[in-house]
Amino acid sequence: MSAEPVEPPLLPGQVRRVPRTIKGISDWLPEEQRVRFLSEVMGAELGTDLQNLLSGWYAEAMFGQLPDREERRARAVEEMRNGRKVSLEDIKAGRGFRKGEE
Repeated sequence: MSAEPVEPPLLPGQVRRVPRTIKGISDWLPEEQRVRFLSEVMGAELGTDLQNLLSGWYAEAMFGQLPDREERRARAVEEMRNGRKVSLEDIKAGRGFRKGEE
């Protein structure tokens, strides 16, 4: 028997929680990003510099789990270039740059 906790299966749109530590973030990044991350961490100064760096890479590790991430990003950029605006009300309601939404 294993002492490892069994994690429930993810629902569509859910992602696993990435531990907010250098090792936790590093474990969830693809190899090419992991090398860059560790290099930046080694050069960061303790304090705000390191905290800001970890915050950015933490987001990268979390968003990296989304299977259609690049497609969604490209679609959002294209819509912004075409002048599509999103109201604050839409953002608060969870609406935004969804496929087919006009």
